[in-house]
Amino acid sequence: MALGEHLKTLGISGIRVFGDSITAGFNASRPHLAWPALFAAATDGFPIRNHAIPGTVLQGSRLADGKPRPDNGVSRFARTLLDAPHRDAILILYGYNDARYTAAPETMNVAGFVRDYTRLLQALVAAGHAERIAIGSPPYIPDAGFSTGSPGFTGQTRQGFEDYVEAVRKLAATFHVHYAPVYEQMKAHGDGALASSDLTHPNDAGHRVIFEAFLKAERQ
Repeated sequence: MALGEHLKTLGISGIRVFGDSITAGFNASRPHLAWPALFAAATDGFPIRNHAIPGTVLQGSRLADGKPRPDNGVSRFARTLLDAPHRDAILILYGYNDARYTAAPETMNVAGFVRDYTRLLQALVAAGHAERIAIGSPPYIPDAGFSTGSPGFTGQTRQGFEDYVEAVRKLAATFHVHYAPVYEQMKAHGDGALASSDLTHPNDAGHRVIFEAFLKAERQ
């Protein structure tokens, strides 16, 4: 059963979303057109708690300066997603910035991403949230976007980026949670078609595709 319909059968208390600037709604022209707001509206208007922080990565690996990225997902998920017993759905869209970062390949890499995402999912599943979890593959980045970004966040290859996409897909299968093929569905629209002018964040149409990928996500 697709995630949107599945959640309506569970009697959930709300929706928590977890990620970076794309999940925070960057470059949607109106707040209600950001993908989390679209999802909430399509699922009976469940209350939404947006725990996205712009610029974050999921993993707590060391960057080129020898320190983890502040507010990384693995360091903060317990206090935001496991702060108290609840029946909220949990939608996670991480990996975009992890995949874009190239300045410390020995420490900041797909292996570290999988390690820390595994830790996060193990904790959520152990707390009884498995049937309410959906994880999305990193949003598609146009080819031109690989040369756009702050220091350290440029120079990735398409294959290097897609390694993170495959990692998320495998994690969904390993933990039997819902998988939203965000990258795959955005890619199908053509390179750059869903990007805003900064080449980093999606436009309104891109946010809608992300929302649809989560709405129709299937449990693996």
